[in-house]
Amino acid sequence: MNNPTTSTELATLPRRRRWVNAITQRVVGLGGAAVIGAIALIFFYLVWVVAPILAGASIDDGPSYPLQAGEPLLIEASENGEVGVHVAASGVATFFDLADGSEMRSLRLGATELRRVKTVYPHNTVYAVQNVVGELALYESSFPVSFKGGERTVLPELEPVFAEQWLELGETDDFDVYYQDFQVIVASLAGKQLTLTHYRDAEPGYELEFPRSRTIELDRGYQRVLIGPRGTWAYLIGTDGTVEIFDIKRPTSPQQVYLGKVVAEGTTMTALEPLLGRYSLLVADDAGRIAQWFLVRGEFGYALEKAREFQLDKPALKLIAEPRRKGFAAIDAENRFSLFYSTSARSLDQHVLAEGSFLAAAIAPRSDLLLTASSTGKVNTYHLENEHPEVSWSALWSRIWYEGYPEPVYSWQSSSADNDFEPKFSLTPLLFGTLKAAFYAMVFAAPLAIMGALYTAYFMAPRMRRIVKPGIEIMAALPTVILGFLAGLWLAPLIEANLAGVISILLALPIGIVITAVLWSRLPDKVTARFEGWYGLLILPVIVLTVVAGFALGPVLETTFFGGDSRAWFLEVLGLEYDQRNALVVGLAMGLAVIPTIFSIAEDAIYGVPTHLINGSLALGATPWQTLIRVVVLTASPGIFSAVMIGLGRAVGETMIVLMATGNTPIMDLNIFQGMRTFAANIAVELPESEVDSTHYRILFLAALVLFLITFIFNTAAELVRQRLRARYGNL
Repeated sequence: MNNPTTSTELATLPRRRRWVNAITQRVVGLGGAAVIGAIALIFFYLVWVVAPILAGASIDDGPSYPLQAGEPLLIEASENGEVGVHVAASGVATFFDLADGSEMRSLRLGATELRRVKTVYPHNTVYAVQNVVGELALYESSFPVSFKGGERTVLPELEPVFAEQWLELGETDDFDVYYQDFQVIVASLAGKQLTLTHYRDAEPGYELEFPRSRTIELDRGYQRVLIGPRGTWAYLIGTDGTVEIFDIKRPTSPQQVYLGKVVAEGTTMTALEPLLGRYSLLVADDAGRIAQWFLVRGEFGYALEKAREFQLDKPALKLIAEPRRKGFAAIDAENRFSLFYSTSARSLDQHVLAEGSFLAAAIAPRSDLLLTASSTGKVNTYHLENEHPEVSWSALWSRIWYEGYPEPVYSWQSSSADNDFEPKFSLTPLLFGTLKAAFYAMVFAAPLAIMGALYTAYFMAPRMRRIVKPGIEIMAALPTVILGFLAGLWLAPLIEANLAGVISILLALPIGIVITAVLWSRLPDKVTARFEGWYGLLILPVIVLTVVAGFALGPVLETTFFGGDSRAWFLEVLGLEYDQRNALVVGLAMGLAVIPTIFSIAEDAIYGVPTHLINGSLALGATPWQTLIRVVVLTASPGIFSAVMIGLGRAVGETMIVLMATGNTPIMDLNIFQGMRTFAANIAVELPESEVDSTHYRILFLAALVLFLITFIFNTAAELVRQRLRARYGNL
């Protein structure tokens, strides 16, 4: 007789199952959608951060202000873009508010009119002033801020650097001044003479004393002189494009290092200006070309090399270098202002200026403002929107000829202690390093993991499998920072000290295992059958003895085959340099991190092959090995391939092991004894130190986006291949 309560429960059971299934389906679907949504949000956030570096520049008209009439010799802006400085030939320096053009202060520089005013290299606020009687003085501008009654006030100052001292310069065609590290170098041109005057112990507030001078008789006359980087070179430039360079590290004993021309035959130089740091000269000619030249040390000494060229419709009459970056601008014969960036070879934007406005012109220190001044006393301003000119497709992925390099190269060097530094943002070395690290990790991990999975799932005794499989899988929980720590501080020095022994182990270990297997196969079946499935345990002593023997034979091998120094042999014979933290160390350490992932997925796929397929193959006369190769591996191939691709994705995105176990140098060399720098390690190292929203900051996010896309492409390709393998072998 049926129990009524039990019958009711049985009747409601299908309904409960439907509700449970429906809820489970919705929860799982919601979870999957949340994962996809999170990945999409990450992708769109990366794109949102990266997008500004792909935008171009823009130039917009700003306000114009009338100032005291007179020939402008210099116009500049303060660091924060609040105050403008205008110096006229009359000797009057005027400070004016860039917001409304109101005059803030006027000062007179000396008692006579001025002939030339120049900024003193490498400063932006120190000016060298030459008057009409041939005297020279240095002035420095400052913009102290005071608060009175809650009101902020800026009172500009322009004070002599060396106690109102005017130096006797004489009649000159041109001059230039270098002031840094308590020394002043003055280079002046007069006819066919170059005079170098060196002042040591130049203390601000005190007069310059005890000058040491040297006058050089030149073979030809020049019209312009420039002191080069850190006061070590002097450029002499003629109107015909002839450039002569002297080494003035010892100003009293200059040495000529180069003589040549920077314009083609049949063309005339129309403008010349040094880039930031003065390693490069920008040269414009009457054909509308602007070329960047810099000094490169070659086999036969120094030579000026043309790195890149820009083209204008009309010849440039004036070139203006940015004060803090490797960008520049040109004003041509049609009063058109063109904005460029040298490293990325970008032509950014053009804008037509007001008529007669460029007798003096300057770009503000933050590169967000252009000032021009005319003889009528009118100052025009133009707003520049040019946040990320360093970025272009070629700068990110192609070879770039950087200042001082003998040839174009791929290079990543985002920062330096030098303000004249040229940032190098090539992502190619990082992509190469990422793929190199993943390659060597997979070379070590994939064979071991797959072979181990085949043996564990197919040959190993069940009791041993229940111990080995969880033991390997739990290795996946080992923090990679520990592996990186051990690899960098223990494994790398160990391999360096026993390189020959490590090489002998890598060669002897497979040979020893094969020999043991052959000998084992020669034993009677009665003996081997008793240990069936336990071969992996029996081989452990052989592995240990082979490793010990390899280390013991290392010195003998090094003496016999490598002349007593394996690292020197690799360098001299094979041309392979050896770094302590290299791809070999990364391959071993990262391989240990990847093996559990590949092993676990592949072993599950192999173990899940239906038993009837295996039994059927064996019943038809196939050997266990034939069954393994022709049935088990093919049936499990989708899972094995997925395991390999997931392991590859794990290796591509690894951070801590690569960061700690390599020299972290962004070089492009397949040499297994050299290090590398990967996308992930580079982001981890540099992102905390980068300025938010800077070009460097956004390029690091671009690197993250590229890494994201690489992983996405690998996973997509893996899924497509897996589906094809499943369709082909799923019906076995």
